[in-house]
Amino acid sequence: MHPRLVSIASCVVAALVFPASSPADAQSTCGESWQVAHVGSPGSVAICYDEARRETVTQSGGKLWAWNGSAWSVRWEEPALDGVDAIAYDQNRKVCWIFGGAGYDDRLWKWDGTSLTLMANDTIGGRAYVAMAFDWKRDRLVVHGGQSAGQWLYSSWGEYDPATNTWQTWGNGPVGNLYAHKMVYDPVRERCVMHGGYYFGNRNETWTWDGASWALVTTSGPGRYVANMAWDSIRQQVVLHGGTTCCGETEYSSTWTWRGGAWTQCSLQGPPRGYTNMAFDVHRDRFVMPGGIGPTPSGRQWIPETNELVMGCTADINGDGRVDGTDLGNMMVTWGPAAPGTPADLNADGVVNSADLGALLGAWGACPG
Repeated sequence: MHPRLVSIASCVVAALVFPASSPADAQSTCGESWQVAHVGSPGSVAICYDEARRETVTQSGGKLWAWNGSAWSVRWEEPALDGVDAIAYDQNRKVCWIFGGAGYDDRLWKWDGTSLTLMANDTIGGRAYVAMAFDWKRDRLVVHGGQSAGQWLYSSWGEYDPATNTWQTWGNGPVGNLYAHKMVYDPVRERCVMHGGYYFGNRNETWTWDGASWALVTTSGPGRYVANMAWDSIRQQVVLHGGTTCCGETEYSSTWTWRGGAWTQCSLQGPPRGYTNMAFDVHRDRFVMPGGIGPTPSGRQWIPETNELVMGCTADINGDGRVDGTDLGNMMVTWGPAAPGTPADLNADGVVNSADLGALLGAWGACPG
């Protein structure tokens, strides 16, 4: 047998005999570096990663744009999309849900990678700067807060049921009036996680929604609004970057992570950006953040560049800086059908199989960087 295969076989045996490390034990959770991936890019606060088509989707100027890791291209043009504030990916249907639009409206659109369909209008009241996430375990799209055309802030929220094309809404809740906050779905804790925003001050509260009630879990995070926040399905954590504070608006370069307790600030600094958002590209293991307002020699202004936070080796399942027998052991014990976000499902196709094994063996050894 080839010496390399003998070595790998020995690693498999060792990994199966000794407990494999959990992805939650990853030593590096903040990423390796920020990189300017593209100069001259679209961007808005509405963004998601389309896992089925392996591209990041955002809205800008009434157009849906897609980023494949090297270039932006226009996928669809619809003037009514201009001003859209939120896009969320539906893992169950492999579509993107798009909320809002020009004129503080409350339209709901569905994007399937080929066509755009208006699913509902006059849904929960026209609003901008909402927080939105898709809870794929309960099969609900959750929308909270926002700002009306008359500059009033909302404390109400709603859930959309794609199976019946209907909404359920609630009035005042414990969160109170809030806008320019961000929300992601955490499948580990089976909660929507909502952070930040603005209402008579920069808010630093982190709330969770389980479909029945809101819970304030911590105030340890940064007080920011229009920040960048996304779910890292490989390391099973929420990552927040940048954001803005008022008054005398200022953008920040810090990155934070959250795993259910207190927020942790990373030592790694990135580009100071606000009034944008980011999405996690699970296939390339990096966060994509297009555009945003930030400081320039001419003052605060929109910066048309796409920045990426490179997290590390996707095949380095336990995050220790090497692809080795421990990672192989993690893959072996999760072989077969996989839930969304399973770290060993390297290509995110819903199954841990020979394709993932080939990618892991191809990355064997020390991670670059």
